[in-house]
Amino acid sequence: MKRSTTSPVWPPSSTTRTEDEDKCIVNKADRMGPGGSCRPTTRTLNAGNSGTNGGATGNSGGSNDLDFEIFAYRTTTWRTIFFYIFSFGTCGIFRLILHWFPKLFIEFRAKRCSVQNANLVLVIDSHERSEICRVFYRNRKSTEHTVVAHTDGSLIEFDELRWFFYRKLQYTWIDGEWTTASRAFSSVTPENMTKMTKGLTDDDVALRQTYFGQNVMTAELTPFFEIVLKEILTPFYIFQAFSVTVWYIDDYVWYSTLIILMTSYSIILTLRQTRQQESRIRSMVVEHDEVEVLRDDGRVRTIDSSEVVPGDILIIPPQGCMLYCDCVLLNGSVIVNESMLTGESIPITKTAISDDGHEKYFSIDKHSKNVLFNGTKVLQTKYYKGQHVKALVIRTAYSTTKGQLVRSIMYPKPADFKFLTQLMKFVGVLSIVALFGFLYTAIVLIINDKSVWKVLIRALDLVTITVPPALPAVMSIGIYYAQKRLKKQSIYCISPTTINTCGAIDVVCFDKTGTLTEDGLDFYAVRMVDEKKCDLLEPVTKITSDSMCRKMELHGDPLDVILFEQTGFTLEDMDDDESGSESDHSVQPILVRPSSNTPDQTDMSIMKQFIFNSALQRMSVIVSGNQTLKAYCKGSPEMIVSLCKPDTVPENFHDIVEEYTQHGYRLIAVAEKDIENGTGISKISRTSVECDLELLGFVALENRLKPVTKEVIDDLNKANIRSIMVTGDNLLTALSVARECSIIGEDRKAYLIEHHQNETDNRGRPILTLRHSEIGNSRNIKCSDLSKLASNDFQFAISGPTFSVVSHEYPELLDQLVCVCNVFARMAPDQKQLLVEHLQTVGSTVAMCGDGANDCAALKAAHAGISLSDAEASIAAPFTSKIADIRCVITMIREGRAALVTSFSAFLCMAGYSLTQFISILLLYYIATSYSQMQFLYIDMPIVTLLAWLSSRAKAHTSLAPKPPPTSILSVSSMVSLFGQLAIGGFSQILVFCLITLQDFFVPFKGTHQDAEDERKSMQGTAIFYVSMFHYIVLYFIFAKGPPYRASFLSNRPFAWAILVITIVCIWVVTWSFTPVHTFLGCVEIPFEFRLIILAIAAVTAIISLIFDRFLDKISAYISEIIRQRRKRN
Repeated sequence: MKRSTTSPVWPPSSTTRTEDEDKCIVNKADRMGPGGSCRPTTRTLNAGNSGTNGGATGNSGGSNDLDFEIFAYRTTTWRTIFFYIFSFGTCGIFRLILHWFPKLFIEFRAKRCSVQNANLVLVIDSHERSEICRVFYRNRKSTEHTVVAHTDGSLIEFDELRWFFYRKLQYTWIDGEWTTASRAFSSVTPENMTKMTKGLTDDDVALRQTYFGQNVMTAELTPFFEIVLKEILTPFYIFQAFSVTVWYIDDYVWYSTLIILMTSYSIILTLRQTRQQESRIRSMVVEHDEVEVLRDDGRVRTIDSSEVVPGDILIIPPQGCMLYCDCVLLNGSVIVNESMLTGESIPITKTAISDDGHEKYFSIDKHSKNVLFNGTKVLQTKYYKGQHVKALVIRTAYSTTKGQLVRSIMYPKPADFKFLTQLMKFVGVLSIVALFGFLYTAIVLIINDKSVWKVLIRALDLVTITVPPALPAVMSIGIYYAQKRLKKQSIYCISPTTINTCGAIDVVCFDKTGTLTEDGLDFYAVRMVDEKKCDLLEPVTKITSDSMCRKMELHGDPLDVILFEQTGFTLEDMDDDESGSESDHSVQPILVRPSSNTPDQTDMSIMKQFIFNSALQRMSVIVSGNQTLKAYCKGSPEMIVSLCKPDTVPENFHDIVEEYTQHGYRLIAVAEKDIENGTGISKISRTSVECDLELLGFVALENRLKPVTKEVIDDLNKANIRSIMVTGDNLLTALSVARECSIIGEDRKAYLIEHHQNETDNRGRPILTLRHSEIGNSRNIKCSDLSKLASNDFQFAISGPTFSVVSHEYPELLDQLVCVCNVFARMAPDQKQLLVEHLQTVGSTVAMCGDGANDCAALKAAHAGISLSDAEASIAAPFTSKIADIRCVITMIREGRAALVTSFSAFLCMAGYSLTQFISILLLYYIATSYSQMQFLYIDMPIVTLLAWLSSRAKAHTSLAPKPPPTSILSVSSMVSLFGQLAIGGFSQILVFCLITLQDFFVPFKGTHQDAEDERKSMQGTAIFYVSMFHYIVLYFIFAKGPPYRASFLSNRPFAWAILVITIVCIWVVTWSFTPVHTFLGCVEIPFEFRLIILAIAAVTAIISLIFDRFLDKISAYISEIIRQRRKRN
């Protein structure tokens, strides 16, 4: 049996099952895998399955990043023995391979089993990343309790428990599934939650701490040794270690040492960045302070915040405080600053939870206005007379919203960019080439009677030549310099690998308010419905007075602050010494005093507020004055009108609204209603207040564009980068701003995609229609095929409700919709994320730029999220601009394009260098010799390494080209360019190799079995060395592209000077009389006349390479234009 151990406040209705029932549920769960498959012990889990997790609004946005599968395993004695035998027998190589492939590791160490017998689990997330976790076990006989949280907040004790830790969360096997502590309070009703006010007993607290643990988010600093070990155990570093070992054995000391120094520097940078990131996260999470909680004996106790558990009643002090847990406000109201979570500095009002009848169960998503989130700051409280403001703790530590965001930083999703994937594929191709080279070398050298040891060293040396160990370091140099340049322009990047992705961006989504337009609003005008009534500004004063004022400081939404300041009124709290009991439910009112310029006005008291709800698109307030009660409501015009009596709405109201919104003004409609005296204010419901209203009119406010907005959008349009506006504002207002800033072209017609709920098709779906945005020219068109309507002369806009209809009722149109609409208005946070994800689905590389308010989910979902914030780093986006306008988008794309082209250049140069040297060594191995150590060193260091470093310093071009850079290194043009240059360079080497053997002065190479350094010298080797070193210079000159993505060749002066100086030195080496330098390089003296022939061959090779490159560029441009024209016609 398992028994229920609950708090006396919340007795569960049914919390007892038999042991057999539990076993049946577990076995059934074991038999069914994901999708109903019969794979035993396979579980598909969403980490947020016990409640929505995400930003400060509690919305996960429906992201699948937290989905993963769990497989149960149990280690066996024989598998463990064989594991250690193979590991020690292969000197750790077998263990290293298993380290790279966790799936193979656990399959070798353990066997699949049921959850009841498991001591290990294999967790595979939605990005195919694997992690092995230990399963812990406890039963009733142990010293600690076996309790878990029920969905109603109570505790249940089981006979036994199994759990594991994965990415800072504890997953416990309950009722046939793995669940987290987030399940607590997921099925409690708001009504029951309002009754949870008595607090916990000491025994309850002790029991809860055994399951929930301490309320701390531990962020340990990884030991330096562990960071270094993880870094050097990656395949590339292991290959580097292998290459360096081979080179040291072959006495190639200098370049080996250089590679070690470069690798050490790279590891030091990684170590520094990792420690800085961990320290930054640690500073965010390692926070605690003393807090006050209410116990069931009625006493308020002061405890450390780390001791708080879900179910505790937290006391919110009147002066405000920092919050260290997620909690639900049970009484009163507070103003909080959620900038820590969202980047939005505008204070938000939170009210006590109540049973309004709209929702059956509590949900963080739907009750976010009642939830105080961990990491936010309470600025002020509005409390009951003489009573404490109380909040029910529902989540602690990493289960909180802040914990989810911190975990998203600690465990980011992998970069979704095909460049890296294709790079690994090409390295695989080089590995195959190296294998053939290995076999060729072995056969040739064995034929030439070389010793087995020398054959092995030479063959392995060829492998290190074919797959250059310095490739990762060289390709990261461009990203490093791009990050430095971004930082100089006040753009901070916490994910450097994202910079390359920015080079492929073809769609940018912008939030409107605070991003495209100024943060604040300017008061413009008041428009009355009935001009015989008093000035509309008076009721506006009443309804916007939700801003609280103490010591003359106003906190609240800028819209409310602006409207209140227009009145000249003041806000005052009534005397604090008035007594009252909490049972009165009489909220201490706020007094609104008229200015001295309006002596005819009387004082008013704000008795109750229904704060703004984005889903309801309105807010209301009840005020008392002149012995009467009135309710005032403000919100979006369309919502307020739907709540008003029809006879109070003039016939031309919608025409007037369109007239203002089309000129970019933001409209707030205002309505009123009389409340009967004697009505219980505390018990009156929102629905009973917000109905049968009388429309008073509306207030028009102006939201100006930021000075740089239009210029930036114009630049994006010229670069053929699509700009999309995603806003929560009115559709027509958004459309006006979009036309003003050129998101909608001035010469293009704009149509609104709308739906009619009362008109359905034969499948019962609301009909979609198109309506012209201009006044007086409205006509409905059936929206049967959006792709045919999207032409050069048309652009489209849609609102959030219609977008929701399309998402649920017309999913087949969604991909077309996101391709043709440029304005998305009235969009909720989860809809913004859904839009970004669908843009990615249709093949777009998406950037999202927002000010942090309601944009967190979209910022994280985009390929490149840009947060406009004052902070150096943002937890919601990889990029943060300290300059709060959208010019950072242009800078980011320019630098991204430059970094991407630099990475392409580095790849092509390194691949060309390795394959060119591969051909050189194959030719020399044919006669059983090779380059001298100094010849290798001269090519590898002064030429290749120096030019690779200096070419990566090229700055970004000052403007955006209409055509984006290539994103595929395996494209036809890239491969033709690489292998074309390889063929030209290879032909020149073969030519001099054969040509020198026909000369009268030629002395054939006669090697010995010793293979000493002096015995490697040969005329063929010297000739190939002379001609090939020029080809390396040509490769860097050709592949180091300048405009239109990077600055010109001459602007990178260090690189230009290096090309010139190295070329002169190489000419000197070839043409100058034989000197000790030539002896040092291991060259054989060749007559001057033939050296001139070699120089001429090198010059002709360079000219042919340049001509081929220019011809290929023109052919590629021609083919691209043909493809573009065909796509345009289609």
